[in-house]
Amino acid sequence: LDGGEQGGIFEQSVTPPISMTTTYLASLHDQGYVYARDTQPIRTRCEKLISELEGGTAVLYASGLAATFATLFHLQPSRVGVRGGYHGTHNVLALMRDKHQVVIQDIDDEVGEGDVIWLESPRNPMCEVYDVKHYASRARAVGAKVVVDATMAPPPLQKLIPLGADVVVHSATKYYAGHSDVLAGVAIAADDSVGAALLSERSALGSPPGGLETWLLLRSMRTMDMRVKRQSESATKVVAWLNSESGGRTLGVEIVHHPSISSRDDHKVAIAQMPGGCGGVFSIELDSEDAAKKFPGKLKLFRDATSLGGVESLAEWRRKYDSGVPAGLVRMSIGLEDPDDIIQDIEQALKAVRSA
Repeated sequence: LDGGEQGGIFEQSVTPPISMTTTYLASLHDQGYVYARDTQPIRTRCEKLISELEGGTAVLYASGLAATFATLFHLQPSRVGVRGGYHGTHNVLALMRDKHQVVIQDIDDEVGEGDVIWLESPRNPMCEVYDVKHYASRARAVGAKVVVDATMAPPPLQKLIPLGADVVVHSATKYYAGHSDVLAGVAIAADDSVGAALLSERSALGSPPGGLETWLLLRSMRTMDMRVKRQSESATKVVAWLNSESGGRTLGVEIVHHPSISSRDDHKVAIAQMPGGCGGVFSIELDSEDAAKKFPGKLKLFRDATSLGGVESLAEWRRKYDSGVPAGLVRMSIGLEDPDDIIQDIEQALKAVRSA
C-alpha cells in the first residue's frame, strides 16, 4: 500500500493524483522530469512499487506485447527457445524471424551465449509450469538468458527473479490491473543495468503507458495481493469439483488443466515454485467441439470474452482465438464471485449443453 515513491507531489495525498501532463517546466528538469514519454511521476512510483514486489528493476509499457518486443529488442538474440504459449508472443517472434533472421527453436534445444530461453509459466492456456531454476542454471552455464512471461501468476503467487530469471514480463492488463480497464505491460530485469537500458530504449521505441492507465494500474495494485490469492483459491476449489467423478467428470468434462492437480507431471514443481497458489486460470476440455462452442454462452456468472485476471469471471472457447489448441478446450479465468456460486453456474451450463 505504501510502496513506491514518496514525498514531493505525493506527500499531502492519500491517493496519488493523476498526472496527465506531457511536458514539465524547466525548474523540474533537474529532478528527471522533462517530457512524459521519458519519465512521469505516477509511472515512476508504479515502477518502483513493482520493482519492490518482483525483486528487480521494473519498466512499464503500453501493453504486454510492447514489453515482450522491448525485451527481445534489447537482448538481440540469435536464437530464441520457446514452447507453445500465448499466440501474441509468437507473432512478435515471427517478426523477429522474418526481419532479423532470428532462429526460433524449442526450449530444450541447444543454446549459446546471447541466446534466449523464453518460458511462459504457467503456460497459456493449459497452465503448464516450467522449472525456472533448471532453465536458469542451464542458460547461465553458456551465457544465455532466461525470460519468463509470468502473466498468469504474478506476486503473491510466485517471484521468479530470485529463482534465476534474467527478465520477467507481464501483461499488466491482466492480474496487475485486474479490472479489465487498463492496457499495460511490464518488464522486470534482475540486473539494474538491463533495467536502465530498457528504460532508455523505451523512449526511443515510444511505448510507455499513458498517465490514466498508470494511475489505474497503481490503484489496482493496492488490492492485488488479496485479489490474486482469492482468485487462485477459488479456482483451485472449482478445479477440484470439475476433476471429480461426482462433479464435472459426469457432465462431459474430459480433461482439466491446472497445476493444482496432483497427478500432473509438473505438480511438484508448481508447489515449490508457486508457494502462493496455483493461479486463477484453468482450462477444461469437453467431449466435443460443439459443446465447447456452446458452453460459454450457457454460463450466467461468466462473461464470454477473451482475457484473464479481472475481478469478473471469463470463459472462452479458445479455438476462436488460437488455432493451435484442442477444439474442445475452454479457458476459464476465475474472478471474485463466490466459488460455490461459480460451481453451481458451471454445473447448470454443462447440463444445459448436454440437453441442447
